[in-house]
Amino acid sequence: MSKKIRFERKFGHASPIFGLAYAGLIALSTLRGYFHLVELPWYITQFSFGAALLLGLTWVFVTGNTSRLNLSFNFTLYLMIPNLIILVWSVSLWVYQQQTLDMILRGSSLTLYQILLLSMFIGVGAMLGEQAIEYTALGFILANTLVLLDVMRRAGVGATVSGMMSFLMSAGSTDNDISRLLEVQDVTFGIGILLLYYLVAGKEKHWRWFYIFGLTFYLMLGFKRILFPAILLGLVYYVIIIRFPRKIQMGITVLVGVLLIIISMGYVILIRTGVWFEITDSLGIDLMGRKRLYTHVEPYYTISPSFMGLGNGIVSKILESVEVTGNRRLHSDVLRMYIELGMPVFLLWCFIMFIGRYLHITRKYSLNSGAMYMAITLLMYVTFLTDNTLEKYCPEIAWHVVPLAMILEDRSRFSRSLHRSYLFENERNSPWTETNSVSEETKSQKRKKRRKLENDTVKQLRKTRKEGNTTSSETARALATFREEKWGGSKEKKRRKN
Repeated sequence: MSKKIRFERKFGHASPIFGLAYAGLIALSTLRGYFHLVELPWYITQFSFGAALLLGLTWVFVTGNTSRLNLSFNFTLYLMIPNLIILVWSVSLWVYQQQTLDMILRGSSLTLYQILLLSMFIGVGAMLGEQAIEYTALGFILANTLVLLDVMRRAGVGATVSGMMSFLMSAGSTDNDISRLLEVQDVTFGIGILLLYYLVAGKEKHWRWFYIFGLTFYLMLGFKRILFPAILLGLVYYVIIIRFPRKIQMGITVLVGVLLIIISMGYVILIRTGVWFEITDSLGIDLMGRKRLYTHVEPYYTISPSFMGLGNGIVSKILESVEVTGNRRLHSDVLRMYIELGMPVFLLWCFIMFIGRYLHITRKYSLNSGAMYMAITLLMYVTFLTDNTLEKYCPEIAWHVVPLAMILEDRSRFSRSLHRSYLFENERNSPWTETNSVSEETKSQKRKKRRKLENDTVKQLRKTRKEGNTTSSETARALATFREEKWGGSKEKKRRKN
């Protein structure tokens, strides 16, 4: 078997059938409560995540292709750290407070579901690689399309089109029955993240404009106003930060992360002291019922380093008694996380989310994927202030699949460039290629060729390193792999000497 065939088998991707199956599962996970043609069970979302994980692992087992499995597993395991901290801390609080088993199970359910969601990326990353973004976007578009067709079936095509046009022409200011039926909130937040990726980083993707058009169309139908400034903030950050060298990028981004932690703590203080409501009232901003929710939870927390929190999921139980139009969610992930985790663990959580993850991705994987992760984090942070985005699954999917796929794409591009340039094209000219003919070159000439080829390889590796696509450890491993492929290990050297 030739080296080219072995390489293609090692770095090849799954059949489109597997990708479409994953897109179908993503769509299925979002339809409960919005799609009424078939009654979907309550566990359909969790079932979809588990099925996606098993689908990816089955593909790995059948094909024997494990080239992306280790990276996907390590990346996903690191993503789980904040969830595991929340789970362990919450259970410790409940045990200390002697809460009932039912309360512990209920409070832990959201974190366990999020851990299951993250586990899905182990199989999806190994199976689809960088194509995971495209199939995730396809799943979101498919979900919204099915909801749109279901609304047309129930309300009629004419009424649906008229309601959509009226809503879009008013820029979302005039709500109607059709627009409310088409507002799939979970998917809309995920769509905003993927649209940001395709606008700034996915310029080489196939069908890019199809995804931009489809995502933009359904973003307008969902029309979450907070998403528009959030996308703009992420876009501006990425376009600016990507122009700086590596060290300056990392320094600026760490400062941005510190600023987000300060804003988070300041936001909680402003709400608790009532200053936030005075500011919004003076500016004429309608909080849409959030003031009642925020004031209802005031007795349950204090601004103090000794405040240890109430445990994950407790805020939802507290709000069950409040009278408010719509769902009883706090509509501020920043405030909710502070109340549930307490000040010390809340600050630790903020550090991991806004600084720790970025540094881990940048140092261990690549600079571009780290910059994209931070751009998405800025988008998500804007929604954290006024919405319950962390409790929604689709933004979580998009937030984590984008950097994972970008890392896998950088690895794949780097490996292909190295192998194709120096293993395929230079195979005939290589002084270490075994031939039946007797070489007329002297040992000195062979050494010069060998040295030149290795120097060219080192230059290519350093260039890729400066562009931010690989880390120093990856560069060293790639050079070792190159030498091993070209002239073999110690046994091969001894055999050739003899």
